[in-house]
Amino acid sequence: MNFDFTKTLNLIKGGLTDHQTTWENYLKDCPGWQATLISLTGPLILANIFFVVVIGRLMGGFSPYGYHSNFFTALIWGLLLACVSFLIAVFVFNFMAGVFKGKSNFDRSFAAVSMAAIPAWLAGMLAALLPSFIAFLLSLAGGILSLVFMYKIMPLALKVPDNKRVLHFIASLVIIFILNIIAGGIFGGATVATQQQGFNSDSSSSRSSGSGMFGEIERQGKLMQTAEEDIYTPPEDGKLSKSQVKAYGKVATKTRSMHAEYTEKMEALGKEMEAKEARGESPSLADMSKALGGLGGALGANNAEMEIVKTGGGNWAEHSWVKTQLRTARIQQGEGSAAIEHNYKLYQKYSEEIGDI
Repeated sequence: MNFDFTKTLNLIKGGLTDHQTTWENYLKDCPGWQATLISLTGPLILANIFFVVVIGRLMGGFSPYGYHSNFFTALIWGLLLACVSFLIAVFVFNFMAGVFKGKSNFDRSFAAVSMAAIPAWLAGMLAALLPSFIAFLLSLAGGILSLVFMYKIMPLALKVPDNKRVLHFIASLVIIFILNIIAGGIFGGATVATQQQGFNSDSSSSRSSGSGMFGEIERQGKLMQTAEEDIYTPPEDGKLSKSQVKAYGKVATKTRSMHAEYTEKMEALGKEMEAKEARGESPSLADMSKALGGLGGALGANNAEMEIVKTGGGNWAEHSWVKTQLRTARIQQGEGSAAIEHNYKLYQKYSEEIGDI
């Protein structure tokens, strides 16, 4: 496999001016990820890092990677963060396609993320030549356009069913965002997630204490910190009380309700966007804002159980212990210690409220 400069330029041009045809033609006989790396991904990442880190530093412009003591360190660091962020997106979109009844295929996921990211990479390069404020807006616009492309190309690449498109898209972005934060912490606190500034949008969720997804992240972070401070000393005999099991059942019922509400909301948004596409309309900026606003809602839904316990004045440590005891009793089906037998009887009595553990 040799690098073909003309092929790279054609893919970039087609990815911007005639993206649908370019995607379909490339994915029809999708090559292995190595070929995509050489013809598109590698050149764009390298060019983006060169412009953002080197040219941007010389020009004193905007840089999502920050600045380091010398050019060599900045280049290596920028390249590392860009590759980690890109691979996280490829793996997550590919894995979640299987979860949502699509067809996981690493080569096609690699190609899809690469082609969808073209606007973001090019915007990053141009931003290095512009004043910081304009550069930020350009990077933001490129990021949003890449997200729109990502939403449109993933069903084509990974055969995600139409009724699962929005849920696949939102769930993948939530996981990508969280993994980027973790990766940033692993690599010395570097801000990998700053490449995803376009994810910050206003959310219609009434549960958000701030604006958009980052406000919800902050609120959920404070909630988890408070919950982790809870202390509970279990009884020595390991037996649950009737009141503990009833309280757990109420929380479980409310949690399922919150999950169902969020799923229904995302499915409705998916149908709305599908109807637009059926009329030949592309998702608008407002549509994508709604979808991205759902990121905060997804974080809240994922953490619903803890929120219900804490806002109801409960003890998270006690709730977690009750959950563990009920799970053990269900798995053992009442066989074992006296505590397991006792707890299993309570589980059977309130199994409808408890549901799956």
